[in-house]
Amino acid sequence: MKNGISVIIPSYQEAENLKNILPILKENLSALSIPSEILCIDTMEAMDNTESVCKEQGASCIRRSGGNSYGDAIRTGFPCAQYDYTVVMDGDGSHDPKYIKDFYEEMQKSHDLIIGSRYTKGGNTQNPFVLKAMSYILNVTYRLLFGIKAKDISDSYRMYRTEQIKSLSLTCSNFDIVEEILIKLVMTKKDYDIKEVPIYFEERKAGVSKRKLGKFILSYITTIKKLKKIQKGTIK
Repeated sequence: MKNGISVIIPSYQEAENLKNILPILKENLSALSIPSEILCIDTMEAMDNTESVCKEQGASCIRRSGGNSYGDAIRTGFPCAQYDYTVVMDGDGSHDPKYIKDFYEEMQKSHDLIIGSRYTKGGNTQNPFVLKAMSYILNVTYRLLFGIKAKDISDSYRMYRTEQIKSLSLTCSNFDIVEEILIKLVMTKKDYDIKEVPIYFEERKAGVSKRKLGKFILSYITTIKKLKKIQKGTIK
């Protein structure tokens, strides 16, 4: 791998948000003075002008393979990353690029994974009360069931070591792939080192959320059962 940062942004009709996000992201990456790339993982076929927005901003627009789910975007994006560190961030403006500097500095201290955390000291979220409550219950459940030493297990804003994520076989289709990644990484080595960096999670800037509440809840119940089997070694 080459020293630098690959930023993966799953994008599903997020052109309007990307117009604002990409210039700020480029500025923050440039300030680090290391090589970087921005990979926007768009839908299998164009559904808006994301491709032209990416071209204007010097980002790569990559078509998903296998389907249009969030999981498909992650499975498409990970193999494309060419630098040592991979950041995954949302394309709706909820993740501020300014935190990438903090992620990178912490990663130099030999941590395996950096999580942008809403729930560690100094972190917060703009989400309404119902979503905060659901997220809290979800995170507590995963911590207890899987023994993961992190307060924010469900936020996708993270910096990974690219070689580690490229070795994973991921199967979840929806946003539950975020937890699947974490659980499988923790299983790869003893004393897997997670560092949480406090962030302020903002509401989406434009467009409509792709998370459907009923589907969201059902997918996590199913995933918990599946990941417990993986953790026990009964399935891969």
